[in-house]
Amino acid sequence: MIQLTPNDLPVGHPLPWSLLDGDGNLVLGSGSVIPDARDLALVFRHGVVCRAGNSDDPDGTDGIDDNGDADAGPRTAPGPLGLQVGTLLHVKHEGESARAAASRLIGFIEQGLFVTWPQLGGRDLPLQAGDTVLLRGFSGKAIHSFTSTITAVCRSPFRYLVLSAPTNLHATPVRKAARVPTRLAAYLTEPAEDDDGDHGVAVAVRAGTARLALLSDLSTGGALVQTTAPSPAPGSRVRLRFQLRAASFDSEVTVDGWVRAAPGAASQDDADFPAFGVAFDVLAEREMTLLQCYIYEQLLSTTRLPL
Repeated sequence: MIQLTPNDLPVGHPLPWSLLDGDGNLVLGSGSVIPDARDLALVFRHGVVCRAGNSDDPDGTDGIDDNGDADAGPRTAPGPLGLQVGTLLHVKHEGESARAAASRLIGFIEQGLFVTWPQLGGRDLPLQAGDTVLLRGFSGKAIHSFTSTITAVCRSPFRYLVLSAPTNLHATPVRKAARVPTRLAAYLTEPAEDDDGDHGVAVAVRAGTARLALLSDLSTGGALVQTTAPSPAPGSRVRLRFQLRAASFDSEVTVDGWVRAAPGAASQDDADFPAFGVAFDVLAEREMTLLQCYIYEQLLSTTRLPL
């Protein structure tokens, strides 16, 4: 990844690439517009901002390709640890501290696993038979961390790995309303009956009625929001539109909600960029699925692998 400075970003014009945080997570999608200098300062407020340095990934998505469709299809009986076929897996070499690659469970037999070849940033993770790898996967109730050995490398009819039965097991239960720390940039507007998607946001940005916000402490029920302008009054109706990366795809999400005071002293932490809570309305099925997938993937990324 290439670290950026505020001078590298065009204010008031579409971004030529996606903005990422220091861990490679999406902050703001390519084509988005940073309205003014204060919005630019907010984007850099909580850490470094980068773009992908992979020449094969010019739009900066740093995505992971060919690890299975976002829709894994009908669920089958669970395999080892309760993991379903199609489950997203995070994979690392044993002893490495680098960011995990992404794979999917495609089958199992006698407690052994078949997984797609792990990829990171669109590139295959270098692996060979006999390597020991550390994996994480979400069963629906807990995040499971475990160790397996690559027993076979297969290249037909496609590239995949055969892994030994999981060992060094560790499970971290996930509560139903899980929250994750995030750094997602979003457009904050008022809900409108005649909203027309991206075009409506572009018009609102030009008119100065769309404010850039930063989402943190995200759950399917709401988020902590930080903006460049005074907080809306508690009880106000707002609309948030943002991009998130889930199941290796960047998706546009729009949610409506109502403003509430930030919990505790959070609203006093940053006088320049006030914070407030937004409680989401009941989410449509698409938005609920995308948020749940995103949250679980973030939990996978932050759960410690067994040593």
